[in-house]
Amino acid sequence: MIQRAVLVLVIGVLVTGCNFLDTQTGPDETPTPATVSLSGVVRATGTSAPVKGALVQILDGANKGLVMTTDVKGAYKFDNLAAGNANVSASAPQFPEATAGVHINPGSTLDFQLEPPPWTAKGNGSDVFEVPAWVARVRVDGEFQGTQGKCDTLTVRFAGANVLNITLGTCANGVPHYQGVHLMSSGTGGMVEMFAPSTLVAWRLEWLR
Repeated sequence: MIQRAVLVLVIGVLVTGCNFLDTQTGPDETPTPATVSLSGVVRATGTSAPVKGALVQILDGANKGLVMTTDVKGAYKFDNLAAGNANVSASAPQFPEATAGVHINPGSTLDFQLEPPPWTAKGNGSDVFEVPAWVARVRVDGEFQGTQGKCDTLTVRFAGANVLNITLGTCANGVPHYQGVHLMSSGTGGMVEMFAPSTLVAWRLEWLR
């Protein structure tokens, strides 16, 4: 009787031990989910010129309402997103908005092309202003509005380099009116300096596609 009791006890211990071993778990080996992101570049249509300061917004889906602003290279990036389908828009002042659909997954990308607005600049005398990155060619018009037999000079400089230097007027070596096409920015933008000794020199710059 004692031997039978001992045998039952031993079997019970073994069964309990087996159940204990079965319920043990090893170290957590669940893989870390990959980072889900969305990145891209916003450019002016028909050029490689970036649109800096453009707003890129996720319009719907799990990431609805998130907004990023493009940097000087026109680039944007959303990190730590939830995977899934979404519509995304890109917009900038004076540009029509563009919208596109994308499936957001690890390393997803979406580029935009925005139609640039017409660009002109005009004035009298000297001035300094910025040319947008997509403006590569401009037509320059210059006219002297002074008295007969007088002249003034007009100098156009872009990024520190002379684009045009001409004498306007009706003096011996002057021309009353000038019109010509010149290369300016080539996908970078920059500052234009207009130099004229007086406001009798009128000028106008117009972007040519």
